Amino acid sequence: MYSLLTRTKTLLNGNPGIRGFVNEKRKFPRYPVERTVICHRYGKERNMRTVDIGLGGLKLESNFDIRTGESMNFAILTNSTSIRCKGTVLATEEFQGKVQARLSFSHTSDRDFRKLYTYLDTLPRGKGTFLQKGLLCVLLILSALIVYFIIRTYFTQ
Repeated sequence: MYSLLTRTKTLLNGNPGIRGFVNEKRKFPRYPVERTVICHRYGKERNMRTVDIGLGGLKLESNFDIRTGESMNFAILTNSTSIRCKGTVLATEEFQGKVQARLSFSHTSDRDFRKLYTYLDTLPRGKGTFLQKGLLCVLLILSALIVYFIIRTYFTQ
């Protein structure tokens, strides 16, 4: 696991990596997850929430103003632990009366990076398309029919 973490950290530090899609600029997929994020700004503890998160960064939603280029120290609260990170705001936008900011992780300790990696590994990967689900259902029914005919043939001899 550590070798994977080392390679992943190397990719995060700016070395070119393999990208999944030609149009996708991110090195790592983002997962739609809502978690509380706590940061300290101007001597006050502020709460935000994640919109999505990946190994390279996240998207936050907040009730207060965030500026592009701003550097933030924050903690992502998961079910069992908090993951401390430092990030740089890449872009902000207004969305339904709230500010959404895309952040790129600029520094994360190895310990917290392992926590993030482990947490993301526990998330569901995807639900599959309707066509994939239908094909799987058809294959399951065909398999059951084949087993039925084999058993029926065996016992009627």
